[in-house]
Amino acid sequence: MCEKAPLPTPILIIVVENHGAVVGWPLVIPGETTLIALPFYKDRKTLALIRQKKAFSINLVNDAQRAVEIFGKPGEKKLEKWGNVVNCKVAPCYALGDASRVIECIYRGEFGIKDHVVVLCSAVASYGCGKFTMWDPCANLQLPAV
Repeated sequence: MCEKAPLPTPILIIVVENHGAVVGWPLVIPGETTLIALPFYKDRKTLALIRQKKAFSINLVNDAQRAVEIFGKPGEKKLEKWGNVVNCKVAPCYALGDASRVIECIYRGEFGIKDHVVVLCSAVASYGCGKFTMWDPCANLQLPAV
């Protein structure tokens, strides 16, 4: 597993419309407007909703186990299962009300690489400064909150 995913990554919960999914390995591109690149498998519901809605939130949480249990597999009513969803402050989207950090995003484009699509978004708002969990694919262990 380490050869396919050699770097630890923050556990990101992408919330778009009434849906959420776990994603890892973001790329932050600094500039006048910060861009974030996120990888998605080509056939994911989350990707289709991002293309349709054009706005979503990236949420970092402290409870990795709960995040993966709810958002890490296909299913419905994920936000209802999480139980704490709020309106975003700037973008027309939802966020997890108890997230340690939230980044509100506006879709800017995408490009394909193998079986993934990399979505580019502008970070239009960012707030929260609490601890969040990381995942180490090489050790298959949750790292302590940072």
